[in-house]
Amino acid sequence: MKREKHSLLVDIGWCEWVAFPQLKIPAIEAQIDMNSQISLLHVFDYTTFKEGEDLLISFGVNPIQKNTDVEVYSVAAAKNRRLLTMADGTRHWCYSIETELRIGSMKKTVELYLVKDSSSTFRLHLASQAMKKIANIDPQRSYMVGNRVQPCSVR
Repeated sequence: MKREKHSLLVDIGWCEWVAFPQLKIPAIEAQIDMNSQISLLHVFDYTTFKEGEDLLISFGVNPIQKNTDVEVYSVAAAKNRRLLTMADGTRHWCYSIETELRIGSMKKTVELYLVKDSSSTFRLHLASQAMKKIANIDPQRSYMVGNRVQPCSVR
């Protein structure tokens, strides 16, 4: 796909740092998944509760890869619930939330499915569909918007 030089879209690679201000996550490494239709956020201490008519989800996130010492806790309204098949073939019922994603100077509301699974190297898998209107994705490059900690060691 040929890009126009005057495009207002941000150029990103297969791995980037993103932020979720509403979830109080200032930085988390995301793998941009070119083959997925849904975005996954790996969480722990997952609890649902009702507040009036709304179903809310309280959860923790370890935003730094290979590190469980840093924990961020968030609460968000449930949007959807769906049976997902994981990469290892197991199936889990997962809730989704909507929240604002920031990458570089761009922002967009995205839907994230919350998955209780710590086996993945990346804590965040963003579907390329979620990035479609704000980014040009180059699957051969990484950290095109900046490197906050260290490069991804796994692809």
